[in-house]
Amino acid sequence: MAEGSTTLRFLGTGGAFSRRYGTTCSLVTLPSGARWLIDCGRQAPDQLWDAGLDWHQITGQLVTHVHGDHIYGLEDFAFQRFYESRPGIPAVMAGGPKPKFIAHSAVQDEVWESLAASLRYLNINGNPRAGVLESYFDVIKARACEAPTDNPWNHSETFVCGDLELVARENDHVPGKPSCSFEFHVGERSGEHERIAWWSGDSTVDREFLVSIEPRTTIYFHDCTFTDYPGQVHGAFSLLEQLPEAVRHKMVLMHHEDDIETHREQVEALGFRVGLPGQIYDLVSGKLVPDQA
Repeated sequence: MAEGSTTLRFLGTGGAFSRRYGTTCSLVTLPSGARWLIDCGRQAPDQLWDAGLDWHQITGQLVTHVHGDHIYGLEDFAFQRFYESRPGIPAVMAGGPKPKFIAHSAVQDEVWESLAASLRYLNINGNPRAGVLESYFDVIKARACEAPTDNPWNHSETFVCGDLELVARENDHVPGKPSCSFEFHVGERSGEHERIAWWSGDSTVDREFLVSIEPRTTIYFHDCTFTDYPGQVHGAFSLLEQLPEAVRHKMVLMHHEDDIETHREQVEALGFRVGLPGQIYDLVSGKLVPDQA
């Protein structure tokens, strides 16, 4: 792994109902050493524990959208950081640092709708329901945005926090629901030619977009299902397998069902990689870290 690289470690790689691979949650580690979680599903507290980490070692949280397998661990995150201290890291209520939080503004609104029933109960100046998301997290605001297209919210929002730079771009998941992919800036810029690592969140397959970003993308992480059904809301493999070879060979399939091994030969024959818990990927090179192979 190159010095100063950016890595992604899978903590869980299964879909919403996975028991074998755990709900999708990943840890991005930046050259500065900052650690950010992508999503925080119901199994995230245990996944983090199994990785030898706790909430006080996490710099911040990224959220793609609001479904239980992506945000139900956030209450645990918020409460533990607010009320508990660790050596050198006081609890938030005692003046300690708040973990940082990034989500598209439309997603952020839904995050609070989900968490408010628990987190609003902070007594501030005699008001027992004064808690807000900012009481628990340092909410990072977008630096730039693209105007709405098919939905009433911004098509994309750009965030910068320390050495983290990313674009949260709306994708096609559940119709009418705010949901985003992430484009992480990785490596050094050369003029106007930035390099990105792309994370689908939960999304149907947008072939035109995926092909358009291939020249500047080091690695793709795409959710995948082998079950085709009307009203598909995930990355159907029947469409993923039709992507050009250049895209397939950069793509890691995640958020898959527990039967992924029955499809693995077919998947790998087409150049895809299968995301599994514990794997670490170098986002600059797009490669699996060798000692994790």
